[in-house]
Amino acid sequence: MQGQSLNQLLPPLEARVDAADRGFLRDLALGSCRHYFRLNAITKMLLKRPFGEEDQDLHALMIVGLYQLEIQKKAPHAAVHATVESCEELGKGYAKSVVNACLRRYAREYEELRPPLDDNPVTATSHPKWLVKMLTKAWPEQWQNILTENNERPPLCLRVNRRHGSRDQYLQRLQDAGIEASSAPYSADGIYLVESCDVTALPGFADGDFSVQDEAAQLAASILAPQDGERILDACAAPGGKTCHILEYANADVTAVDLEEKRLPRVHENLARLQLSANVVCGDMCAIESWWDGQQYDAILLDVPCSATGVIRRHPDIKLLRRREDIEQLALVQQAVLASAWAMLKPGGRLLYATCSVMPEENSEQIRRFVAANADVTLTTLDKDWGTACNAGRQLFPQRLGHDGFYYALLVKQKAAKA
Repeated sequence: MQGQSLNQLLPPLEARVDAADRGFLRDLALGSCRHYFRLNAITKMLLKRPFGEEDQDLHALMIVGLYQLEIQKKAPHAAVHATVESCEELGKGYAKSVVNACLRRYAREYEELRPPLDDNPVTATSHPKWLVKMLTKAWPEQWQNILTENNERPPLCLRVNRRHGSRDQYLQRLQDAGIEASSAPYSADGIYLVESCDVTALPGFADGDFSVQDEAAQLAASILAPQDGERILDACAAPGGKTCHILEYANADVTAVDLEEKRLPRVHENLARLQLSANVVCGDMCAIESWWDGQQYDAILLDVPCSATGVIRRHPDIKLLRRREDIEQLALVQQAVLASAWAMLKPGGRLLYATCSVMPEENSEQIRRFVAANADVTLTTLDKDWGTACNAGRQLFPQRLGHDGFYYALLVKQKAAKA
């Protein structure tokens, strides 16, 4: 992967295959990453000698083949044949006998190979060792469920555009179209589909009647509670889902800022489809003097850059790309961004700090330090029926057939400094 995410690598590859095969290609890629640590260990057990540096594509091919056998439970003859023939596609027909022998050995001897895999937490959960250790320490009661849910496919969740109609009305439209769906338990605008589908074919997509957004992310707008006429900043806004949800809630003056210019077209596309308007800016939250007009905001949504450890089930390549040291580095970035955003907030204003992480270093510990260091900060208690209360803010964990992992803390800027 060479440091690139699947979001970067897959689109050009998908464009090279028939539309009917793109779902299969995506599943092979995401699934092989999702279960990589287990499949990689099996590959090493099966090979008498590891592939050389010039044949790492063959090592990856073995993992894809094992994914079909181990996880998809495909018929051995079909999975083995397809994988072996792929050696020719790679121009490495000389490896066919090795790949064939290894995969057939797996089919014969899996029960003997399994015990050491199940005894090791890395291969049992298919997560990197550093992440297993950190989660075990941070969440002694929840870590096993977190790791289990990370390996499940996420459900498809919609957010109804409340400007275009109610959730009940859209549920009826889905029912009339023969599509099974149900109301999300925590987001007033959320709908879960029983089966994933091409969302562009759902009723009202082109008219902006709904968006695709995880239920946990939908909670941001309701916590921030935007009001008509307010001046609101959505920092780190791309691809614009939360920006649009804020505007669906209220006729507010919203600025959406993001550091990466290449991500801003998605923000514009989402706004246009939903028939909404915002000021979209390419800017650095750590260098606000280059783009900010100096007028403070009534409310700020600060969805900071983070480890994304709460959305691993959607982006399983995080397991391969993220490192332990990244958490500390991200925490420093978050600290700087939070300080900048606080300076942009009016006295009496509110700031919603959010991440899609389950790491306390990025979440509750970050907020606890910030509150202790700043006399004009009040931490609002989020007394909700979702998530888990922390020593600061509220943490959500990934749920089966439910929301992703997420964190929220609501801060209010005092009009006068604490005595």
